[in-house]
Amino acid sequence: MWIRLPGCSAVARSVLPIGDQGNKPEEQTIPRIRLTKSVIDELPVLYKDAVYWDAGTPGFGVKVTPQGRKVFLVMYRVAGAGSRLRKYTIGPYGRITLPMARAQAQKIFAARLDGRDPAEEKKQSRRRLVVDRIDDLVERFIQEHVSQVGTSKRLTNLLRRDVIPYWGSKSIHEIKKRDVSDLVSLIAQRNANASYRLLKTLKTFFRWCIGRAVIDFSPAEGLSTGYREISRDRVLTDQELAAVILHARQMPHPYGGIVELLALTGQRREEVTQLRWHELDERARSWTIPGSRTKNKKAHIVHLSEPAWDVIARGPGGDLVFGTSRGKRFQAFAKGKRVLDKRCGITGWRLHDLRRTIVSGMARLGVAPHVADKILNHQAGTISGVAAVYQRHDFLPERKEALDRWSAHVEQIIQTFKPVPEPLLGQKQIFRS
Repeated sequence: MWIRLPGCSAVARSVLPIGDQGNKPEEQTIPRIRLTKSVIDELPVLYKDAVYWDAGTPGFGVKVTPQGRKVFLVMYRVAGAGSRLRKYTIGPYGRITLPMARAQAQKIFAARLDGRDPAEEKKQSRRRLVVDRIDDLVERFIQEHVSQVGTSKRLTNLLRRDVIPYWGSKSIHEIKKRDVSDLVSLIAQRNANASYRLLKTLKTFFRWCIGRAVIDFSPAEGLSTGYREISRDRVLTDQELAAVILHARQMPHPYGGIVELLALTGQRREEVTQLRWHELDERARSWTIPGSRTKNKKAHIVHLSEPAWDVIARGPGGDLVFGTSRGKRFQAFAKGKRVLDKRCGITGWRLHDLRRTIVSGMARLGVAPHVADKILNHQAGTISGVAAVYQRHDFLPERKEALDRWSAHVEQIIQTFKPVPEPLLGQKQIFRS
């Protein structure tokens, strides 16, 4: 069947699949007409799908369904004459104008000349919108990457609290730069620091996805929050340090022992909290922290002075030196810190400030900066660049001497400590932070 319409040229006899996908092609006589807006508006509705091909652009046409819906489409062969036909649906007439559809058809034909298959690319794009869901990728990211870093718990909570509830059901291919900006701005209304950390984490997440060929570029690149973290410079004075240690000794196990060992060794809080008896060498008076628990993933040897060893020796049995009464890892740091601050009258400081206090104190005692860096197990210390590549000496004797000198200094300031008068303990104290 063919229909003579205004602007219709010669009728061509072709073999083209016009029916539903999966049906065998049937031989039909199909009109080729010069498609214009008025011609498309007058196309009749038949009892089955009919395709009218544009005489000016071979392979480009409009399909009319029995329901009266008109859809622009393109038909092309995958690999030249005799090869399989491909149908690419451009979109419905009305929402897409004829000039727009014809321009899109030209782009599809140009892509085909470049050896691409636009219909297959479109199919794969739709498939990716289903399989690469944000919630699935975030959980994989947590398992494969986040779980390996020291701040895994905080980062995991951040991703599950601030990312999955907003983007969880979406595909990562739907996430644009504007979506990232909007989410970071929303979190900034709650906390500026939280939005800064979220954006930093998202950049790492998207780079991880690029490394696994999930996406080609990161929608978070180039974005910033305008927030700048202020480096802490709080250093406890000798009087403050003595007060902290003396009152920590009066607190129950294990919090008091943790604080005192932190003040004597300068190690990180979680490293001390998870100290196990088998990591200790009583004869050498040393503690070897396994690489699985250090920030730089390298095993670290810590010399234990006599005061430090005495703190450890007071610990009860069990696997953990500073375990709870049930043998679990101690976690009530916030509560313990509030009690300690109230008892000693020192505020405006954190346990991590003890590391800075030790380095500053060692500098006053004449300890070389690179030795202090080795004691703290800094990944990037005073020796950097090419020198760091070739410098592999651990300075163990120098580290032992430095920690012994520091412990002697701590014992001296404790012996000469002058308690703050009781009326002053309740007064608000302001420190540089």
